[in-house]
Amino acid sequence: MSVFLEGIPVLTGEAARRFQEEVERVNSMPVRELPEGFYDDIDECIERSRKYVREHEELGFRSV
Repeated sequence: MSVFLEGIPVLTGEAARRFQEEVERVNSMPVRELPEGFYDDIDECIERSRKYVREHEELGFRSV
C-alpha cells in the first residue's frame, strides 16, 4: 500500500546530483565517538538557567 503526500519537494537534475554527492561524502567520513563528559557543560548551563527562572519567578519573570 502506498500513500501519496502532496507538497513534498522532489529533487531532480543538478540539485539531485549535488545532494547525492553530499550524502556520499558524509557517509564516507569516519564515525567518531564523543569524548566522555561532552554534554556536561551544556547540562550545567541548562541547570543554571532553570535555577535562575525558579529564583526569579516570584518577581514576575516567566519562562516561555
